[in-house]
Amino acid sequence: MTHMMLSEGDRTFLLEHAAVRHYRRGQVLFDQGDDATCLFVVLAGEVEIFVENWQGRTVIARKKIGELFGELELLGGLDRIASAVTVKDSLLGVMRKCAFEQCIRARPELLTAILRHLAAAVGEMTLRLSTLSLDAYGRLRFCLSRLVRETDGVAVVEGSWTQQQLADLAGCRRETVAKILSELKRGHWIRSDRQQITILRPLPEEF
Repeated sequence: MTHMMLSEGDRTFLLEHAAVRHYRRGQVLFDQGDDATCLFVVLAGEVEIFVENWQGRTVIARKKIGELFGELELLGGLDRIASAVTVKDSLLGVMRKCAFEQCIRARPELLTAILRHLAAAVGEMTLRLSTLSLDAYGRLRFCLSRLVRETDGVAVVEGSWTQQQLADLAGCRRETVAKILSELKRGHWIRSDRQQITILRPLPEEF
């Protein structure tokens, strides 16, 4: 998944112009279609970005410590194109639009970094759109491949994901994800518990 990681200097600069606020787990930060009045920097905790339609919820991204979100609508003058909710208790820097515009004028290299991130995000979304013709396993396999990180030589899925959250990400039912993970575990492709999924060997092309 694409992450917008601010440099230490950029983060410090932005936070000088932001309010720091605490949010409880499960608190909605904004809804799809709302006016965009501010952007956020994650200082602690985690935030889920998602869209909803008649077919259900689709997770776009998870934002973690050091990441920025909500900037696209401010730059484009758009209403919120997605919703955001805290996954756990979180501490966020909240910057009003006018303050963000002042920061961009004072630090043009910040805008360059943000535009590079947005270009990468478009590429990521294009890849995800290319999976729409795949079956549920193919979509889940793609999502897991984008979440995997090497930790001490071991491939682990970054973050702690429930089966429902993985289903939202892959665009399928929780029961389908549960069945797929169970079969992959039985075949010794993965090891999983309530905290983490470890990829033991390359996942099969088909399921």
